[in-house]
Amino acid sequence: MADQPTSIADSFPALQAAFQPDRAAGLDKTLQFDFSGREPGTWTMHIHDSTMDYAQGAAQSPNATIAVDSDDWLNILGGALDAVSAFMGGKIKIQGDMGLMMQFQNWFAR
Repeated sequence: MADQPTSIADSFPALQAAFQPDRAAGLDKTLQFDFSGREPGTWTMHIHDSTMDYAQGAAQSPNATIAVDSDDWLNILGGALDAVSAFMGGKIKIQGDMGLMMQFQNWFAR
């Protein structure tokens, strides 16, 4: 991402700006992010046939739910923390479609 977000509220517009529509063609998936730590809260991201939208709040039926500390999430987006290492170290917990999260990074420019 060109501009590194400094807050959770800024991270979703930054992800939307980095979104690569051609890499998400044909998808219809909903992700729920449950943030803890300095900026607790729940956000939802919906990928639908080459579009991405987001909202604050819980999803009705997410395909995957990601639980992560807000600072860890911002460090992942900023490149200071590797997502796979964070997952393996227990800093990210995923419920639901694990494969979906493996695709996640491919939907965005770096």
